[in-house]
Amino acid sequence: HRAMPLTAPQSLTSDEVYAVVAWLLHQNSIISADAVIDAQTLPTVKMPNRDGFAPDPRADVSPRP
Repeated sequence: HRAMPLTAPQSLTSDEVYAVVAWLLHQNSIISADAVIDAQTLPTVKMPNRDGFAPDPRADVSPRP
């Protein structure tokens, strides 16, 4: 929302941003076509590579909760 679209930052509403995210997730077969994506449902989406990340061993990087 803050940075896109590149030529007009913050020109999309929150609902438009969620719609674009939903479309991208559906195009990648992560959610169904009738799924509703909003502030409450987006964090519940299970991304395909959720277990494939490795921790960052650098001392100057604090782990995220």
